[in-house]
Amino acid sequence: MVGTTVDLKDEVGNGRRAFGRMLGDALKSRGMKQEDLARSLGTTQSSVSGWINGKYEPAAGTVFTIERSLGVDPGFLSRPLGYLPVEPAARSVSVEAAIAQSQNLDDEDKAALASVYRALAKGRAPAIVPARPRRQVPAAARGRLTGPSTAADQPRTVATGG
Repeated sequence: MVGTTVDLKDEVGNGRRAFGRMLGDALKSRGMKQEDLARSLGTTQSSVSGWINGKYEPAAGTVFTIERSLGVDPGFLSRPLGYLPVEPAARSVSVEAAIAQSQNLDDEDKAALASVYRALAKGRAPAIVPARPRRQVPAAARGRLTGPSTAADQPRTVATGG
């Protein structure tokens, strides 16, 4: 996008934090401790703690090993870090499950997308999903949003000494 600045450090940090949350949740749901995972990987508990807290990022091979040892779908933990699993998923994931797991959609968007999918899967046209209300722009401001309209309104280049 024009005029948008993306800080790659923020993006990497967000991926590490998402990975850490998901790893912590996976351990908790399996009744495992950080020490248990560390022992199975041949690493230290402090490394696992650093991953869960988003301080460190494990190597891609380690992430894939963690996925296999925890029995999660390939890509579940690796995708937030930008790693793509090479092996195919052990089981297929339904479209509705993928929508529900999306971190890019809010609950309203997930419900709308799932509704459209179900309608298409049944072989009928989906009901029209109401769009979110758009902000109304006053007529007087519309010209300002589209840019200069006359030669007098054009930006000027000023030469500076140098």
